[in-house]
Amino acid sequence: MAPHFSAQRVSLIFGGLFVFFITFAFTFNDSLRNHVLPGRPHTSKSKSSSQLNSETKLHVLLPASRGAVDMCKTLLTGAILGYPTPTLIAWGGIFMEDNTLGGGSHIAKISGVKDYLDAMDPSTDDDLILMMDAYDIWLQLPPEVLISRYYSMNAKANKRLATKLGQAYDKEDIRQTIIFAAGKRCAPNKLHTIACYPIPDSPLPDDTYGSNTDTVMGRNKYTSLKQRYLNSGYIIGPRRDLRKLFHRAAEKVESTPALDPWDNGSGEANNMYRGSDQSIFSTILGEQEYQREVLRRRHLTKEERLLGKEKPTPHQIEGTIIADPLNPPYTHEPGESKKGRPDEYGIGLDYFSDMGLQTVNAEEDMEFLLYNTSITEQVQQRQHHFHGIFDCPNRIGQDLAGDILESQPPQTALTGSGHWNELPLASNLCTGTVPVMIHHNGDKNARAWQWPMTWMQPLARELMRDIVSKNPPVPGLKGIGGAYLPGGGYLDWQTLCPSNYEYELFRDVEPPEEAPPPA
Repeated sequence: MAPHFSAQRVSLIFGGLFVFFITFAFTFNDSLRNHVLPGRPHTSKSKSSSQLNSETKLHVLLPASRGAVDMCKTLLTGAILGYPTPTLIAWGGIFMEDNTLGGGSHIAKISGVKDYLDAMDPSTDDDLILMMDAYDIWLQLPPEVLISRYYSMNAKANKRLATKLGQAYDKEDIRQTIIFAAGKRCAPNKLHTIACYPIPDSPLPDDTYGSNTDTVMGRNKYTSLKQRYLNSGYIIGPRRDLRKLFHRAAEKVESTPALDPWDNGSGEANNMYRGSDQSIFSTILGEQEYQREVLRRRHLTKEERLLGKEKPTPHQIEGTIIADPLNPPYTHEPGESKKGRPDEYGIGLDYFSDMGLQTVNAEEDMEFLLYNTSITEQVQQRQHHFHGIFDCPNRIGQDLAGDILESQPPQTALTGSGHWNELPLASNLCTGTVPVMIHHNGDKNARAWQWPMTWMQPLARELMRDIVSKNPPVPGLKGIGGAYLPGGGYLDWQTLCPSNYEYELFRDVEPPEEAPPPA
């Protein structure tokens, strides 16, 4: 007679195997990187006009004070794709300030990241640091694509800056080196503040949303706006430049009064917009853009002034025309014309969603697409099921971008040609890009119902087993699974993602008696 195993015993055996597979899967990711703790970086050879054949090291920081199943999705997608083991910033912090976002945790990540960057060895100045939200982001493309895009995006942005700034571009040595996520709203800051009105127009096409582009016509008043404003969901840049930026942000936190003198009477701007780190970074960007326009005018030649070059190109902010970004035609927080470039931090934005897709006010801009099937038919089928009178014109072509095709997908996920076109990839229909990551800053419930739509989730357990079978554990290697802490400590996968998370992560076991805590 065949032996009989109780359901409880089978569950324990299965759970034990799962922990084994997961922990050694993460071990594999770190065994490729022979660097000191904490936060072992990923090394990639990225080619660009400025850094041909140079090695770029990547470190990942996740501001997170506590565990949650949605953080484990971030960890899982990074592990499958070979990202470096992240470092958790502000882990275990207790944040209970009244009337602040996350009890004060949003502002705390500024000081936490600043301290981490300060503690890094000066030899890492050129290393890339990727800081991203711990609870809202899924990675879908490997780190070599992210690194390659970082350099190509900066190269394109610097060409635009050279054209716009004229002689100030070289004389003041203005270059983009830091990239933030981009959103459609200047939020939470008020439109009359320095964080909003100096922000230049987006380089996205003026017909991104057809004739509705940059109007209030859409699913709501923001959905037809081009991405133009800073979102702090992810930031990437060299340690040297990010350290300078985070020091400035920390100074802003200390110097900003509790009662904002430019609050509109609602009280919403007080206490740094309820402790919003995004409000601080948006203000820094606004001051940078204000001063860039000052410098552009300052370096005009006499001939250029005679030709009227001093007059800027007008832009609008939610329908209001701004003829002069240094002096908008409404009550506003004044900027300051300064000597030199004290407000220059090299900040730019991910306008085209090359790095990530923000879902807030853009849920309908995204679709999971298979690139070995007719894109046109998939988009038409989507339009048949949804009443999308305000949908953007589709700009996704049939062929994937070269940087994706040149990278290697996990082979276990493939069954046919061995290419990315076999896998469903979240795609921005409006910009024609396949982003490296998805940032769920819109509908938070989508973190549950969209999770099985990714290429990673249905194969996650199998992918982990494949990594283990091909890469046996390295004896004595510190750091199995999970994440590092800034002081060099380590939290393994089982600690961060206990067994009652398995149902939500893998969808191949029975639901737990107690649901995982929400993010």
